[in-house]
Amino acid sequence: MSFAHLILSKVRSHHVTAVFASALAIALAGCQNIPPSAPQRIGIDARPNGIASGENGEAIFVTDDRGNAILWSHDRATFSTYMTVPGVPGQPNSLGQIVVTASGELLVARFGFGESGALFISTSAGDAQQLTGLATDRRRLGLASVGPARVLSSWFVKQKDAPLKGGVSLVSYDPVTHAANERDLVVGFAKPVGVAVQGDVLLVADQDRNTVLRYSLTALLAAQTPATVDGGSVFAKIDHPDLLAIDDSGTAYTKCGATAFCRLAPDGTATPIANDFQDARGVAINEATHTIYVVDRAKASPASGSAIRTFPLDASPASAH
Repeated sequence: MSFAHLILSKVRSHHVTAVFASALAIALAGCQNIPPSAPQRIGIDARPNGIASGENGEAIFVTDDRGNAILWSHDRATFSTYMTVPGVPGQPNSLGQIVVTASGELLVARFGFGESGALFISTSAGDAQQLTGLATDRRRLGLASVGPARVLSSWFVKQKDAPLKGGVSLVSYDPVTHAANERDLVVGFAKPVGVAVQGDVLLVADQDRNTVLRYSLTALLAAQTPATVDGGSVFAKIDHPDLLAIDDSGTAYTKCGATAFCRLAPDGTATPIANDFQDARGVAINEATHTIYVVDRAKASPASGSAIRTFPLDASPASAH
């Protein structure tokens, strides 16, 4: 006699049998519908910095300063090379933020150390083309897509012992010819690292001033001349913010302090999600999978020890790992 027949033979009441069958069906259905848990720490053999998530959540992209490349993964476990950015002889590799546009283009910032700052575009795996026509003395860090063939680029210029002079500009480009032009939107920052856009809200993390500032993107785009840094409002005061991301609710996420990673509520209130990072760098949000991806870069120069940390989008200190 099978297990199922044995159970049924012991049930004398038709009502009890129906209840048992219904409960069993619900239990089995519930088990089948439980999604597998996303990994909370993904080891990566790289020197990561920037990170992006594909529009449909199927892939994540990570920069690797060891190979001057962008790596990608579809299973959140194994990474392979998506494209390699041309290096500069005698200069360290340093790639900044990545963005994946709604049309599927991938763009990445090359820091450039005051000599070869640039943006690169890729329309397919293995292809990396430099956008032409941009100032190369600008040390480029953050990127944010603001519509077809337009991105915001954060940068700063360093001249000997003079104070850093930074800004955020609008870069318009042709994805076919790779020609680009640049218009400054805000100037007067010290070291603007992260930029993030949600609707009309533009957030800029000025790392050297320990401040995240807020601007109206519509007003900046409509202005005839660049705004000054004082034209925005202070969104949050936190220690050493880095690359930024913002979700659909207007909540932002960035590094805060030496080892912490913070959520910044729409009113600017900062709450640490975790305080055990080696060095929090890039952050990406995928609304479709309700996931935050954060680069945890190893302090030592070897690539070993770096990781991608994942958190649910509504992560609280209690749920962080």
